[in-house]
Amino acid sequence: MYISGPHLLIAAVIIILLIAFIITMLVLNANAKKIIAANTKLVENQNTLLEQNKIQGSELEKRLDELEEQKEKIESLQRQQDELAEQLMQGVADEMTLLRVQTCEHRENIEKTADMTDEQLMVWIDCKMKETRLFTDSSLTLKSMANALGITQKRLGSLFKNHPKYNSLGEYLNEKRFLYACHLLREEPNWTIEAVGAEAGFGGRRTFQTEVKRRLGITPLQYRQGMEGINSTKN
Repeated sequence: MYISGPHLLIAAVIIILLIAFIITMLVLNANAKKIIAANTKLVENQNTLLEQNKIQGSELEKRLDELEEQKEKIESLQRQQDELAEQLMQGVADEMTLLRVQTCEHRENIEKTADMTDEQLMVWIDCKMKETRLFTDSSLTLKSMANALGITQKRLGSLFKNHPKYNSLGEYLNEKRFLYACHLLREEPNWTIEAVGAEAGFGGRRTFQTEVKRRLGITPLQYRQGMEGINSTKN
């Protein structure tokens, strides 16, 4: 069939338009895929950023909790330091008050004992020894005893130096310790000999035994056994 020139021109134009449309569609489709891929990548990046922000937020929250705990610990330590400082200040105040009281007592004792005769002073010291049991301190010296009683060391030393019964302070203290030890041997049957000697103020078991044997002619154990025999006979 014969096709005229104008018809061929129209057909060619249609074909060209069709090809152009197809090319356009292909280009648009390719661009659309690129846009979709880019959007997908963007969404993935956003999700990654969100996850990172979430992790960072969790770490930040954890860090804040740690800082809060450290703050509480610091505040607790500060409170403890304040309490210790307050206790220390109170302790110092108490010690100063006690020292003032003791100083006043010692001054009164010195003034009171200054006018006593040696016999009166000896009776007074015996009473103080009975009240305080200073003799149970095995390291007691003339100086520490004078300080504890609140009298001068010179007066105390002179008292024992000139005393008709005691040759020295040591002899006086040993007598007090001996008498107290005998009391403990009678009243504390479950105590060991070492414990009795130590409680009475003797420096060691041998010293204790020597002193008892010197005064009684028997050992502390024999003295205790003898007293137990006497008590059982009475019962």
